[in-house]
Amino acid sequence: MPSPATGYLAVVESLQRRVVIDTDIGTDVDDLWTLAMVSGRTDMGLVAVTVAYGDTCLRARLASLALAGMGVSAPVARGLEQPMSGKEVMWAGFEGVGVPGIDDASSGLGGAVDLLCDTVSADPGGVDVVAIAPLTNIAAAIQADASFATDVGHLVVMGGEFSHGWTEHNVSSDVDAARVVFGSGIPVTAVPLDQTLRVLLSAEDLSVVTESHPLGALMADQADRFWEWLRTRFPGAPHRASPAHDPCALLALLEPDLFEVAQMAVTVDDHGRTVGEADGASSVGVVTDLDPDRVRGAILMALGEEHAHDR
Repeated sequence: MPSPATGYLAVVESLQRRVVIDTDIGTDVDDLWTLAMVSGRTDMGLVAVTVAYGDTCLRARLASLALAGMGVSAPVARGLEQPMSGKEVMWAGFEGVGVPGIDDASSGLGGAVDLLCDTVSADPGGVDVVAIAPLTNIAAAIQADASFATDVGHLVVMGGEFSHGWTEHNVSSDVDAARVVFGSGIPVTAVPLDQTLRVLLSAEDLSVVTESHPLGALMADQADRFWEWLRTRFPGAPHRASPAHDPCALLALLEPDLFEVAQMAVTVDDHGRTVGEADGASSVGVVTDLDPDRVRGAILMALGEEHAHDR
């Protein structure tokens, strides 16, 4: 007979969301922020990390270093480098620069698409996927295994833009993949650009968690490099701050009460612009509103702000 402690742990584990994160870590620092949140959440267990888009060996090394730095054990797998649409990969050039140990870090496993399919099929309905990269890996999994679409618990996508007619990177980088995902029938929550732009993390925010989080120094360094690149590319960008696009996606899975969602039929045009029409029968929910202060606070809490204040 299991001890009370064993029974308690079993209950706790049963309450956790089992999550795969599909990421293009290395350019925008918000992918790193999202992985860093894992160590501060007791309501999820990270099952795997898959990487996509461009130099997936480098991206896998970055993800492996981040997980090792937090003491998190989960497989990292390399996925597809090129978009299904054939669009050229956007590569900033500073990816991996200044990261201690990057050359010696594990480049992970091959076969991210197989890992996605196998992980989901092993626990039908019990594994959620948070996609914070162009949707190439996810679309490939849908096409490779028909059961992926029915077995995945929930799919949260950081992608699209539904207010201004803008294009958003993850969708516009692989229009063909986005169309596959939004048309798959999978229960999807899309966390779009028009909402994530409202949640900013600044250098001051990061300074609060730098000493308390095991990845604090890396987050600060990579943020500085990204912000410098951002200023040269977008002169009007905020000074030493940027939106927490990808952390919002993870939070939409774990704390959905912080977000307002409307069911919509989503279409993607050839340029990557997304259009949503109200449709109560659609499997796609689009975040239409959020409380920026509460969402930002929840992200900082996961990154260790509470522990920093206790020091």
